[in-house]
Amino acid sequence: MVSKVNVEVMDEEENPTVDAAKIMQNFLLNMVEESKKGLKGKINKERDPEVVNQGDRLILPKSMSLEDANKFILRKIKESETPVSIREEVECYPLDGAYALMQVMKQIFGWATAIPTPGFFGPTPPKMINLEIDHGVHTQVLWGQFQVPGIEGAIATGADQKNGRPIFILAGTVKQKYKPVIKKIADAVREYVKTNSVYRGKAIRLSTTEDGSFDADNAPTFIDLKRVNPEELVFSDHVMDQIETNIFTPIEYTDECRQAGIPLKRGVLLEGKYGTGKTLTAFVAATKCVNKTENKWTFIYLDRVAAIREALEFAKLYGPAVIFAEDIDRAMAGGRSIKVDDVLNKIDGVDTKGTDVLVILTTNHVENINKAMMRPGRLDAVITVEAPDAVAVQKLIRLYSRDLMAKDADLTEVGTLLNGQIPAVIREAVERSKLYAIKRTKKTLQPGILAGTDYVSAVKGMRGHLELMAPEKKVELTPVEQLGVTMATVMEDSAKSVFNGYGTKIEGTHKTVEYIKSRV
Repeated sequence: MVSKVNVEVMDEEENPTVDAAKIMQNFLLNMVEESKKGLKGKINKERDPEVVNQGDRLILPKSMSLEDANKFILRKIKESETPVSIREEVECYPLDGAYALMQVMKQIFGWATAIPTPGFFGPTPPKMINLEIDHGVHTQVLWGQFQVPGIEGAIATGADQKNGRPIFILAGTVKQKYKPVIKKIADAVREYVKTNSVYRGKAIRLSTTEDGSFDADNAPTFIDLKRVNPEELVFSDHVMDQIETNIFTPIEYTDECRQAGIPLKRGVLLEGKYGTGKTLTAFVAATKCVNKTENKWTFIYLDRVAAIREALEFAKLYGPAVIFAEDIDRAMAGGRSIKVDDVLNKIDGVDTKGTDVLVILTTNHVENINKAMMRPGRLDAVITVEAPDAVAVQKLIRLYSRDLMAKDADLTEVGTLLNGQIPAVIREAVERSKLYAIKRTKKTLQPGILAGTDYVSAVKGMRGHLELMAPEKKVELTPVEQLGVTMATVMEDSAKSVFNGYGTKIEGTHKTVEYIKSRV
């Protein structure tokens, strides 16, 4: 029941901040509050330009009569009951927005539920879909059409495309008087996504379709980083220095980089042969992204580099972010083409300038990458990830051996023997050394049991295996040796039968010598 109000006619000059439109709009908003039946007052009323709250007085401009005021009120009431279409866009991944909506509804209504939508065959319950919100953690979110308690009309969650990326949409048809309420809900969703996003500050994997485009139908999945051990990232000192400087420093010292005016939009290429630790480098970077709570970088693993544009757009929503994609040579091999130019333009695009996105790419065949890719701005750093040197080999052996290594074990010889071998070979050498130790002691392995001789025996036993793994060496001939081979081949051919280029036999020693000379 609406309380009585005193109506006064007042000159606008006496109170220039008050007009009938403002008073009536405030009056209508109070009616909306009463009609919501339990809607919690967490949605703050903003002062509409047409209303002002003056307590128990309804103040009209001097030029407005009571009859005109009555007509105005009736018209406003009719307008407030008119169904209108609403559409609110929230720039986030659609399911991220759906999760935020559920949390906002809990805050406003006290529970995350919705009223079934009436239909010809009876009420249709809201659709609930499964969403992973962290590795191994799932919840249910509203998707599709539903009704909100206290609001007449139906709204729906959905997705759309904007600037090449999917966004969350809250749309539907409600009475005009509830439009401000929907706007408040959408604003609350936007604010929630900024601070409590499902994906921001997490390590996620983006799915792509077979043609290399972003697969918006499949939600990002979360990467399990529990098995990533940063201590296992061991390189030669000069390689480690480059990785720490160009990859880890921007992540760990983000604010310091910004203060120094260093762009956080960077491209880094890790090149080297198989098994040297390029992928492990990226996942160690991922642990730094999610564990540095003051920075909260998002780590994005992209399974196909062809979808780099879509990944960059996604990263702009959840930056600062790292995008990691392997085998860039698959997309950048050969000469300039539409495909190559497309990838170059995506990485070096104007719309990504000034963004906080670190792109890390890998290749096992740097020689196949188009040279246009190499200039700074596209690739700011190219790091050759080499197999460990003798010093790094000893570090890895200690790491893999843990407490089984004898404190006085001499690793000098085994370090030299394994110099230039990939970490997988070094790990296998440690496993074999355990077998040698058991054979030597005929006892169960105990802490401090592995001696330097066990490691050396293990590596020497792997020689045949390592030789089979080694790439074939091309025999390089000196110019004199190459000339000799050519002359021998020509003379062998001419000894059988000497022909000119048209198949006619050449007779006589002089002609034969001239022919051989021409061939050489």
